[in-house]
Amino acid sequence: MNGSSFPESKRRVKSGPHVEKKLNAAFVRKAGPGRHADGGGLYLKVDLSGARRWMLRTVVRGRRRDIGLGSANLVTLAEAREKALDLRRIARSGGNPKVRTREDEGKVITFKEIACLVHERKFKDRKNNGKHIAQWIRTLETYAFPILGDLAVSEINQDDIEAVIDPIWTTKAPTASRVLQRISVVFDFACGRGYRTTGNPAAGMLGTMRPQGQKAKHFSAMDYHDLPELMKRLSRQNVVGALALRFTILTALRSGSVRHARWDQFDAGLTEWTIPAEMMKTRSEFIVPISMHAREVLLTAQIHRTNGSPLVFSSPSNPKKPISDNTMRKLLQTYVPGVTVHGMRAAFRTWAREDTAAPDDVAEMVLSHAVGSKTVQAYNRAKLLHERHKLLEQWGMWAMGEFELYADPETRAAEVGRRTIQMFASLD
Repeated sequence: MNGSSFPESKRRVKSGPHVEKKLNAAFVRKAGPGRHADGGGLYLKVDLSGARRWMLRTVVRGRRRDIGLGSANLVTLAEAREKALDLRRIARSGGNPKVRTREDEGKVITFKEIACLVHERKFKDRKNNGKHIAQWIRTLETYAFPILGDLAVSEINQDDIEAVIDPIWTTKAPTASRVLQRISVVFDFACGRGYRTTGNPAAGMLGTMRPQGQKAKHFSAMDYHDLPELMKRLSRQNVVGALALRFTILTALRSGSVRHARWDQFDAGLTEWTIPAEMMKTRSEFIVPISMHAREVLLTAQIHRTNGSPLVFSSPSNPKKPISDNTMRKLLQTYVPGVTVHGMRAAFRTWAREDTAAPDDVAEMVLSHAVGSKTVQAYNRAKLLHERHKLLEQWGMWAMGEFELYADPETRAAEVGRRTIQMFASLD
């Protein structure tokens, strides 16, 4: 019997792994718990907690291995497929892809994912003291995850951990000590696995913290009267750190949301930015109205976009990764020593209260702070969009030193109205 006697379908079957693509971006965002195959050994693994990460199952030197490719919140489906293909090639050539990926994985695997893994391993075979087992991860969920949860373990510094610990160091002293100890355990594990090459950032922090009888210091804030001069200096630069810092100040948002901003989160006219729930401290989707000056920053960032990166403010060394938290902080402190990026939100809040007499609910909503009951919050989130846009237009005018041009309140109000209308007209 010759080959021609076989059915056509059988003669066309290829040996090797089947790599037909089965997943799509929408499914990756919404997939429920379990392991979901994309083909070619690539899987999306979703935990009961909702954490989702990529895993490649392949054969390395005759043995089947599972290799983590990072968080699905940070690594896109296309990037995961690209990494999987690259690592399969290394494995086929006799190399060990796991050695190569461990440090790279630390750049994408999140603190939350490592913490959940540590919790699972630490209490895997323990049946007693269930309350303690639950509290171990719950304290991290309550205090650490809102700030550290979505950050890559290799990018977290002592400043980030202080932002978790400092507010509760004296008010909830026993809890703060436990949280710090548990954070340190998570980073010990990350260092041991090779996800960090710079050591445990929590090591030695206990000895540098103030006595727990002292009051916490708030984030250092800049006097808003000095802001126009700072913005003038930043406007002379088009480097990514300066653009990101200007955009953070003009939107009055937390730096984490800005650093991870993606172009597909903005509308066509760059007049609104929809931040996904997982990138917000409130864990609720948030719509940000973009002022004229903030839009100018985005347009400049588009011109300097690197290799079609999906990120608005990507790392110069790796366009697929966001800039580090230290990028903006170091730049800010070269101009205003001691002031923090987070403290710029306090400068906005003080300005809104003292110079504009803006309603508290509008100013608080700009900062994405919860106002009132859940029902009131849902109502206000839509109702106050126009009011927030007008307030942010005024903030942009103040920050860029334009208030002197519109000293008369009526003239200023008319200009704010004109700019607001112009921004929405850009969609037509």
